Amino acid sequence: MKKIIIYSILVFIIDFISKVIVSCNLVLNESLVIINNFFSLTYVKNYGAAFSILTNQRLFLIIVSIISIILILIYISKNKVNKKIEIIAYSLLLGGILGNLYDRIFNGYVIDFFDFTIFDYNFAIFNLADSFIVIAVILFIIDTFWGDRK
Repeated sequence: MKKIIIYSILVFIIDFISKVIVSCNLVLNESLVIINNFFSLTYVKNYGAAFSILTNQRLFLIIVSIISIILILIYISKNKVNKKIEIIAYSLLLGGILGNLYDRIFNGYVIDFFDFTIFDYNFAIFNLADSFIVIAVILFIIDTFWGDRK
């Protein structure tokens, strides 16, 4: 559990630094094109969750995040979590949740900035914390279906 806590803090710090860099170098709603018609950095404030669902439900999202963190920590403390894939997945998940929770508590919104356009579809703008959470879920799925094969 100690490794997971340390790695989660590192994930949180990486997310925090990325948001500071974006918010200090871009004006709100400003877009910096990285790859034309595909990828930009666009600084936005998200007052909801993924895809801006639950907009202006800050308290609810804070409570859900705190409960999620507590439940994950209880699960980790009661179960043997020693496979590398599990340690990485839980670290990414906790660090990602902490990153967005911090934003909601101290800013009142989440800073998002990764902006992709795929086949003329402008995908939702997201941040590193969101990416870490999605990667964690993918790792859990991989571990569930292929983790114990010899």
